[in-house]
Order: sequence, then C-alpha cells, then structure tokens
Amino acid sequence: MGVRALVSLSFLLLIAPPLLNAAGPATMNTPELMIVYDEGLDQTAQQILRAYPTIKQTLESMFQWSVNFRPTLVLINNQKRFQELAGNEIVVAYALPKKNVVVIDYSKMNTSPFTLESIVKHELCHLLLHHHIKNDKLPRWLDEGVCQWVSDGLADILMDSKRSRLPAAILSGSDFDLVNLAYRFPHDKNGLVLAYEQSKSVVEYLSRHYGPQSIYDLLDLLRQGVAIESAVEYRFGISFETLEEQWHNHLKANINWLTYLSIHLYEILFVSAALLTVLGFIRRMLRKRAYEKDNEEMEDS
Repeated sequence: MGVRALVSLSFLLLIAPPLLNAAGPATMNTPELMIVYDEGLDQTAQQILRAYPTIKQTLESMFQWSVNFRPTLVLINNQKRFQELAGNEIVVAYALPKKNVVVIDYSKMNTSPFTLESIVKHELCHLLLHHHIKNDKLPRWLDEGVCQWVSDGLADILMDSKRSRLPAAILSGSDFDLVNLAYRFPHDKNGLVLAYEQSKSVVEYLSRHYGPQSIYDLLDLLRQGVAIESAVEYRFGISFETLEEQWHNHLKANINWLTYLSIHLYEILFVSAALLTVLGFIRRMLRKRAYEKDNEEMEDS
C-alpha cells in the first residue's frame, strides 16, 4: 500500500467523510466492530454485523489467538474511488493492519464470484496475524498464503484468478524464490497473481505434508520473535531452502506438459483454429492461381 493510499484513507475516515459518498458515509457500531459504508449498503452492513461474531470466533479457534482489537470495515460502492485507494485494478479488498482497517470494493460483489463473509474472514485474518506477529517476522508470502488457506482458498482478493499461472511458471522456471516474496509482491498483473498463487500453494503443501497444526506452530514461533528461517528449521527439522526445494519438487512431480496443455486448452484451440484458417486461405489462393494458370495455358494453345 503506497503512501498516497494511506493518506487518502486517513483523509477518508477522519477528515472528509463525503469522499465515501456525496451524501456522507453511514456507520454501524458494535463493541466488536465498526462499519463505515456508502449510502444504500445498510442491509449489507447489517449482514456483516450478524456474521462477524462467528467469523471472529472461527479465527480465534483456529489460531488460538484472541481478536482483542476492534476493526473498522469500510464498504465502498464505487470502483473508481476504491482503485484510487488500493492502487491496483484487480484487487477488490485489502487490509491496513497498523490501523486495524479493512477496505472492500462492494461494487464488484455482484460481478465476481466473491462471498462477502469469506472476504471479511480473509481480511480479518490479516489483521489478526499482524496484531500478534511483528511485521519484520511475518513474510508476505506466508501472510497471504495463510489468509487464503483459512478463507477457503480465496485470494486477496483478485479479479484475475480464473486461470492458474503457477504450473506454467514451475515448468518454465519462472516462479519466484520465496525470499523475494518476503516483504513485497510484484506490481504487475501477472506477477501479482503468480505471487498469490505461489503463496497459497506453499501453505497448502505444508498443511498436506506436515499437517494443519504445523502451520499454527510455525506462526506461534514467529509470534515469539523467531525468524522464519530458524522457525522452519525448529518446526520441520530442515532448512528453509530445503523446505522450498521440497515444495518445488512436489509441484514438478505433479505437473507435466499434459497438465500445462489442459490448462491452456482454450488458447491452444484458438491459435490452432487461427492457423487452420490461414492455411485454408493459402490453399485457396494457390488453387486459384493454379486454375488461372491452367486457363491461360489453354488459351495460348
């Protein structure tokens, strides 16, 4: 999140509420949650208020950590305003852990397969992790991977997630080293989507091969101030580099060129159809020229 976005959101919440909506923002409050929302989203705000205690309790049960803070959830019903804050056109929600704020672009809820409760759960997970773990101890890939894992695989929160980029990246060797995803993700669209996919894949690998509890154990070590490399070695008995290599080899063993072809089936069919069309055109042109040549020879004779 850029400085401009942080300043804009602070201005939005504290100084100039009309930026949310020309009529001014509405609010709903409980001792556990504050919701600031655009005009016309009263029922949505009420829905979140009803669902929030269950979402909060679920996360507390998973992590065995208390949500002992009061988040502010901002619902924006204008895509342009949200994108100005988020600084990215494919993100539909984000969290500001230092402010305990979650911002959601509600205008996309009816056009994309997102469930509002899953989004709230995902973003609250970010706030919870950062509330209990210092920023320099929580790698970005683990932060994003865990929050996707606990919110039923929901990405944070990307419009362009229909086609998987990870298999092709693994096969071509263009995936990211985890150390390069420790503090920031790429800004370009393809790189950003790949970073989220890769983060989710690593956490799912840990869950399947070492058990879900291993992830909570790893996070608890980070909470105690242990660096990620030492925490991995302590919990899994291998180096961080070895763990990454194991994950990488696991994916390679389960991804082949047939898988890659199936992922890109539509693109391959489209290109094939285009090539067949071009070849057909060339054949027709050649036949036409041959026919014209035959006619000329007959006339000359």
